[in-house]
Amino acid sequence: MAEEDRQRQFVEKYVRADEKSYRFIRAFFYPIVHILFHPKAHHVGRIPEDGPVIIAVNHRMAPDPVFIAYAYKKRAVRYLAAKKFHDGRFGFLFRMAQTIPVDRSRHTPEVIEAADEVLKHNGVIGIFPEGTRNRTDEILLPFKFGAVSLAQRNGAYIVPCVNVGKYTPFLSRVETYFGEPYKIGKDADLVKENEKLRNIMYDMYVKYGRDDERLDKLREGQTS
Repeated sequence: MAEEDRQRQFVEKYVRADEKSYRFIRAFFYPIVHILFHPKAHHVGRIPEDGPVIIAVNHRMAPDPVFIAYAYKKRAVRYLAAKKFHDGRFGFLFRMAQTIPVDRSRHTPEVIEAADEVLKHNGVIGIFPEGTRNRTDEILLPFKFGAVSLAQRNGAYIVPCVNVGKYTPFLSRVETYFGEPYKIGKDADLVKENEKLRNIMYDMYVKYGRDDERLDKLREGQTS
C-alpha cells in the first residue's frame, strides 16, 4: 500500500507543469543559447497547437532540450530525465524545467503513468528515442519503444525532429528541423512503427545535416 501511495503521489506531482517556472528557465537560457549557438528553427508551425503531442528528437549533446524550448514557445515541453540530474548539483534547473525524473536503477511504472497523464491532459512530451546521448559514429542509435508506445496508447501526435550542426560555441549554428506530425493506429505493429520513426528522423538528418564527419563519411561511401 505504501508503494502504491508513493507512485500516486509521484504522478500527481509531475502531471501538471508549473508554467511560470518553465517560462522563467526558458527566458533565462534564451539569450545564453542565442549567443553561444545562434540557433535557428524550421517548420515550428508543424507542431499541433492543441491535443497531446510527442516531440521525438535525436540526442547528440546536453543542450538538445534547450534548442526545442528555444524554438517552440507555445507550450511547456516535458522531458523524461535521469534522476541523477534531479539530485545533482544543478538539479534545481531540471526541476524548474519541469522534467520528470527516471530512476534507471529500478522499475518505475509511475514514470510512464506520469507521462501518460501529461498526454491525457493534452500536454507535450519530449523524448529522445535513442535513450541516451549518441557518442558514436552512427547517425542514430537504435531506438527504444517509448515514443511510439506512448503515442499509440494516448492517441498523441508524433512530431519527428532533428538538431543538426557542429555544437561549437560561438563558431557554429545549431538548427532544429521539425517534421510532419502523424499518429499511430491502435492496432499498428510497434516494431514497424519504431522503424518508421527512425527512418524518418534518419532521412531528415541526412537531408538537413551539415558540418558532421559522420555525414561526410556516409556521402563518401555513397559516391565511391
